[in-house]
Order: sequence, then structure tokens, then C-alpha cells
Amino acid sequence: MMARPYCVVVALLLLAEVSGFKEGASNPGFVARITRKGLEYARRFGVAILKKELSTIKLSDFSGSFKVGWIKSVSYDFYRLKIHCFELRNSDLRLRPRQGVRASLSNNYVFVSGNWKVKKAFITLDGTFDVNVDGISISVSLNLGKDQSGRPTASVSHCHNSIGHISVDISGQLSWILNLFHERIENNFKNILEQKICEMVRKSTTSHLEPYLRTLPVISMIDQVAGIDYSLVGAPQVTSQVLDIPFKGEFFGQNWHSPAPFDAPPIRLPEKHDHMVYFAVSEYVFNTASQVYHQAGRMNFTIQNHHIPGDSPIHLHTSSFRAIIPQLARLYPNMELELETSPASAPFLTFTPGSVTFTPVIDIQVFALLPTSSDRKPLFQLRVVSLISGLHLPLGKPLSPLKEWETDDAGDYFCLPAE
Repeated sequence: MMARPYCVVVALLLLAEVSGFKEGASNPGFVARITRKGLEYARRFGVAILKKELSTIKLSDFSGSFKVGWIKSVSYDFYRLKIHCFELRNSDLRLRPRQGVRASLSNNYVFVSGNWKVKKAFITLDGTFDVNVDGISISVSLNLGKDQSGRPTASVSHCHNSIGHISVDISGQLSWILNLFHERIENNFKNILEQKICEMVRKSTTSHLEPYLRTLPVISMIDQVAGIDYSLVGAPQVTSQVLDIPFKGEFFGQNWHSPAPFDAPPIRLPEKHDHMVYFAVSEYVFNTASQVYHQAGRMNFTIQNHHIPGDSPIHLHTSSFRAIIPQLARLYPNMELELETSPASAPFLTFTPGSVTFTPVIDIQVFALLPTSSDRKPLFQLRVVSLISGLHLPLGKPLSPLKEWETDDAGDYFCLPAE
């Protein structure tokens, strides 16, 4: 009678009071942290899914036998079982330090109806029945990990269930005979349910959850140039307070997928649990993206005079530079200029405590457009070294509302709380 629980598990995995991820090549590019507040949201989400799926669950038929005096053994079948009511009274979802999560349902109630059939030799009797099952409790523990491809894994490490009371009401042809043995039938019904519930949970995990997790994508193409690898670099780290999920966060070229020439710095998340979800992103993510787009030549730009706003006091024209470079206006009078810009190397971001620094080195090649032909005359080249540092990030509102952002003491990442 258990609905498939993998929707909730996947939600927990995709989005430890862990002090940090150790330094080295396996450091994550970004980390998603789910706190107990986030877990509570996942619990409510999971209960809503469970209630919806319970209405579509098909219960298995079951059978048994009992002895009636001189008639001896009589076999019975209960079939076409249907859930009419399921009350989820108490539910809980908790973190299990260094292991995973535990989901539990307690003191729940279900009302089931169906058909019965009794057969002895050539005699067959049938009718309908109603079953009230009260005090249903289920506890399932899942171990979370990762496979060699960087996909998340989940396996049932423990399952326990119990049933408080069962009441069976049988009607139909000579139903009074079965009602004489209702206690035996109820006990049989209870034993079968207690055996089947955890069996169904484990079967659902191996036949639905585990195969589904193996199909989760771990790379995604951003555009025609680059993609991002967000496979797990380690198993989710769990404490009593948080679940931290470490993702690789590495950009790669569409036509090549070689390792980045630098390692990701360690990420040390602050011990904060005020929000449901936190995202910590290191400079590694941005810098691998910069490396890929630079190698693909997508950071080279040509600037012409028509790109300059009409009301600008300076235009790409030799006359605009008369005061600065008089010789330019004399040698190439009344000619438009064209600029070719390209970074000397892939520009990298650097996170320092309280700020983000960007130091691009730009080569600018200046050309004069000859009026008598489509040719252009190379004039000179500039190398511009700039330093851009800011205390706030222009992130827009994809994670709205964002209330704050911060860097760690070493300045290796910034952390975004979102809820």
C-alpha cells in the first residue's frame, strides 16, 4: 500500500553541518545545502504526492484457508481490493547523520473494500467485504550515495512497519460462516499486510527509484559552444541539521571535454540554517566557463562606429582623436575607425572576503577604414589591464527573494540563501 517515494528522494538529492570539503581535485564547483526547514517543506510536498498516488494504487489479492470441523480445510480469496479512504495522520522526514534520510508514517488509517470467494470441492460462495485498518506505522531509512558516473544513489537500509487493529466485515452468501472465523481472517490479513508493506517498499526502491536515479542527466549543453558537468563529486554529506550535495560545476567545450587546467578551491559553508536551501558557488564554475568561451573565440568582438550612441561625444573617427593623436588625423583624415578586441587570456574571477574581483587583460587592435576600398589599415594596438571589484553581485532575481550573499573567510566562494 506504499506509494512510490522516489519523487521526494529526488527532490532532496537535486537541490551536514559540514565544515568544509577537503582541498583537492575532487572539490565541488558548487554545493546545494538543504536544511531541516527545507526537509520540512519536502515532507509536506511528499505527503501531498502520497495522498494523490494512494488513490491510484492497486492492492494485491491474497488468500488463505481455515478448518471447519468435519469439513476440514476451506480456502478463501480476497480480490479486487480498493482503497476508499486513507488518513495520513502523522508523518516525519529526518536526516540520519553520515547515512541519509528516514521517512516515517505513524498512526494512519485505511478503509478497503473488495470481493471474497470461498471454495470447497465443487461448492463456491462469494460476496463483498470491508476492512478497516487502524494504527498503521511505517519507518523507512534510505542511504544516499553516488555511483561512478556521478549520479545519486539511494537504497533501503532499514524498513519497519506495524498495524494496530484490523476489523473485517463480510457480507454475501452464507457470510456468517466466514464471520465465525473473522478473528483468524483478521490476523491473517494483518500478518500479510505487515509482510507485504516493507516488501513493497524495497521492491519500489529497486524497480522504480534506483533505475530512475540511473537515468538522471549529469551534463547539460548550455549553447552551441559549451556545456556544464554537474555530476556529484562525492556522496551527499549528512548531519542532524543539513544535507550538503556537492556538484562538479565544470564547464566544457562541445567539441572537447578535457579536465580544467586548475582545481576547484575548497568550499567551507557557514553554519547557518535559517533558510530552507543554500547554494554555495566557487570561482571555479565561472572560470571554467571563461576558459571554454575564450578557447572557442567567443570573447572576441569587433566595434564599429555605428555601435557608438549618436549622442556620444566620442565616435570611432580619426577627428575624435585629433587632440590625443594629432598625427592620426593628419595621415588618415575623415576616416572611420574599427576596433578588434580580444582577451589576452581567459579572464578569471577571484573571490576574496567581502568582494569579487575581475581583472581582464584586453588587447585592442585599431584599424582605419579606407574610403576608396573595403580594405582597412592597421594603426596601433593597445593592451588594457583593468581591475573590477565589487561588493554586490548583479544576479537578477532567479532565486528571488535573495536576502544576502557572502564570501567565506578564504574568499573562495559566495553563498546564496534562497527560499
